[in-house]
Amino acid sequence: MPSVEYEATPSEVRKFALLQIVLTAVFFVLLFFMLGGDDAPFPPVWLTVLLVVLVGAGAVMAERVWLSSSPLPADADPDEARRDAVGVFAAQTVRKLTYCEAPLLIAVLVAFVTDHGGWPLVIAGFPGLLVLTWELWPSLRNTSLTAAMLDSKGADSQLVESFRE
Repeated sequence: MPSVEYEATPSEVRKFALLQIVLTAVFFVLLFFMLGGDDAPFPPVWLTVLLVVLVGAGAVMAERVWLSSSPLPADADPDEARRDAVGVFAAQTVRKLTYCEAPLLIAVLVAFVTDHGGWPLVIAGFPGLLVLTWELWPSLRNTSLTAAMLDSKGADSQLVESFRE
């Protein structure tokens, strides 16, 4: 039985994902201007590559989150299976958020401790926000991956249908 860490509805998961994406974008724009924008020198190539690699590592880890769910029992009550599936998906969304945000927080730290102004935020921010949106939004792809894992022993979680209503 998968661990259902959250009692959530599809609407709440969508709102949570949207809120996190928007807050991260606004935070990065504000910090960019607070740190002087692009007035500072561009970071060296090794730092640029490191920040992009960190974003890529976060994306790889977030991409593997759906593999961690256990299948629902085949004899589960349909309503309970649906609620459990949305709860599992909500927990996975929070874990994906953590993996996607960690490289962005490292970029913020780099921006504050170096003399490169807001450039580290731009370097990690654009690909980081794309990864964050791709991984967090309950798209057909993301819900289908989790549903495939949850339904692998014959259950019918109706996870994809839950997010299409």
